[in-house]
Amino acid sequence: MWRIKRANIGHALRLSTLLFLFWIFTPTVSAVSPPSPSKIYSLAFFAPRGEGDPFWGLFIGFMQKAVDDFGMELRVHYAEGNRERMSQQIAIEATSKNRADVLVFPNFKKGGEKFLKIIEENQVPAFVVNSGFTEDEQVGLPREKYKFWIGELLPAEQDVGALLAEKLIEEGLRSQLASNKLPLEMIGITGIVSDYAAIQRTKGLQQVVKDYPEIRLRQIVPANWSEDDAAKSFLMLKQRYPNVTLIWSASDVMAQGVIRSGKILGLVSGKDFLVGGIDWAQAGLQSVRKGDQHVSIGGHFMEGGWAVVLIYDYLKGSDFAELNLSWRSSMTSVTAPEWQKQKKRR
Repeated sequence: MWRIKRANIGHALRLSTLLFLFWIFTPTVSAVSPPSPSKIYSLAFFAPRGEGDPFWGLFIGFMQKAVDDFGMELRVHYAEGNRERMSQQIAIEATSKNRADVLVFPNFKKGGEKFLKIIEENQVPAFVVNSGFTEDEQVGLPREKYKFWIGELLPAEQDVGALLAEKLIEEGLRSQLASNKLPLEMIGITGIVSDYAAIQRTKGLQQVVKDYPEIRLRQIVPANWSEDDAAKSFLMLKQRYPNVTLIWSASDVMAQGVIRSGKILGLVSGKDFLVGGIDWAQAGLQSVRKGDQHVSIGGHFMEGGWAVVLIYDYLKGSDFAELNLSWRSSMTSVTAPEWQKQKKRR
């Protein structure tokens, strides 16, 4: 699943086992002996949204487990969707006498370069996760323009957007939806327009649709990662394009809004239309299990744990720069038909 070849390969393999056991069984399992108590390292993570967010809750949970396993400390700051608040939180942490050893944050709403300037000015190492920089931001690579930006670990977002589109299109052409007059009509519902994930995932959608003459992509609209906004967008778009049957959603949360609006319109998800999302959010996986959502793509919440592995080795003097500075991870899909097959085998 992961393209990370090695940070410290022993730590990486043991941590992946730990994360799996933690996810499936119990939060008390421990796979790696904590480091010497002579130095307790601390990390500060800056989350874009609030406590309890479906995706970031998973991300932070795996990150916390890895931090505990390595005998480190983790401070979590929540920006509540406010880029300026995140900037202030980073500035406060970076200038604190008891600041964390490494600051970890995404490029939230294209505020990343401002964040990097803060850490550069205060000479505190920082690691970027989940949301990276677009070409137009011109920040270069880690340790170039910003020397204290030590590395980044990001999902292969464009590939993910493309995979979601392919799963929906292939099922749409294979299933009873294909009995509709071709081309099949499709819409895209994306996140905040300035977010790296939204930009890259949308590029993946647009790239794939070009390869399918049987598909007509009608429109892509932003819904700000919000279930309510996505619900309103689907109602509007379905009225505008009544023949739409394929709905590409950049997140599972927004997919739930589509499903909700479909019910209001008297439509049956999985029969009258197909919707898919990204993140492996609990609601998304439950919808896949019930057959309301055709596909969910995810796994990238584990990046929090992998980032800890890289940072731990860096702090212990085993710099991952010898291997790579900019890491990419892939994601995995789970579909409603696959879920039903597994269910029948039990």
